[in-house]
Amino acid sequence: MRTTDERFFQKETISMTIKAIAKIECLNPNTGRKMKINGKIYEPFSKVIYHTLKENKEGITYTDIVDGIKKCFQEERTVFVGSIGWYVITVKHDMEATGVIETFTEKGKKLHRLKK
Repeated sequence: MRTTDERFFQKETISMTIKAIAKIECLNPNTGRKMKINGKIYEPFSKVIYHTLKENKEGITYTDIVDGIKKCFQEERTVFVGSIGWYVITVKHDMEATGVIETFTEKGKKLHRLKK
């Protein structure tokens, strides 16, 4: 017969400090609605959107922005779990509201570029 080892059945209280994840408030310029997203997600998306638009000065479509982010994530071997499209539109709207990006229509296409 085995004797039970008492240390496996002792109650312990483990306290772990939980860091508050910085939330960034994003504004939708069309509706005026605000939503908060994780700052660790906002930062890389805003940087990649900025650099994608910087490479294409004439203006690019939303689909081109999403493709640019997917390409960057593949090159950097970044694994992202979630809807890339949803975060692109949210961060893009916030960048429009803060005056970083401008949206215009040309030949029936809605295009985006960095504000001059």
